[in-house]
Amino acid sequence: MLFDKILFPDNTIFLKYVWPVNMILIAAACFGIFKERSKRINVLKNIFSLISILMPIGFLFLSQNLWFIEFLTVFFILYYVFIFIEVMRQITKAREIRINVIIGSFCGYMILSLVALFSYLFIELNFRGSFHGITQNSISQVYNELSYFSFITLTSIGFGDIYPITDMSRLVVAFFGMAGQFYMVAVVGIIISRFASK
Repeated sequence: MLFDKILFPDNTIFLKYVWPVNMILIAAACFGIFKERSKRINVLKNIFSLISILMPIGFLFLSQNLWFIEFLTVFFILYYVFIFIEVMRQITKAREIRINVIIGSFCGYMILSLVALFSYLFIELNFRGSFHGITQNSISQVYNELSYFSFITLTSIGFGDIYPITDMSRLVVAFFGMAGQFYMVAVVGIIISRFASK
């Protein structure tokens, strides 16, 4: 989902066709991730998945309404945190290191970047001008730029073309910068310790 813009740079095609397909694929993947879980978790998974499939359709009709964009942003923060927790649970519970643990670890990192992205987007929507270097032309442009920035933050590259300028945005960016580094150290440590114990 994060790298689809490379193949589909036209925003109209992306929003009408690619994004809905992405949401269906993520919802389907969510069903695979949460198998063998409690009834309450399965109900929550079903609700989140249904809403995620309907969001792109709602966006086509309600994208001009700020309340919908904010709802969308908060929903995706919650949805991706929900998935991230399950991915982390499965990584830490794995008894052996197999390819699924490696892929799961990579997916966890990508999901963490999505949580960061939507957190930054929520801040920018509610407190305009929280990030220097953001083009305020459209919500799609802000999304694209903050998507890039979320990776720059998690990897701690810090090119300096976009940076936080308010206290809230600085603290949230600092949190995700530390979370990205902690994730890399913790997951690599788990994988190495499991591999070494065999």
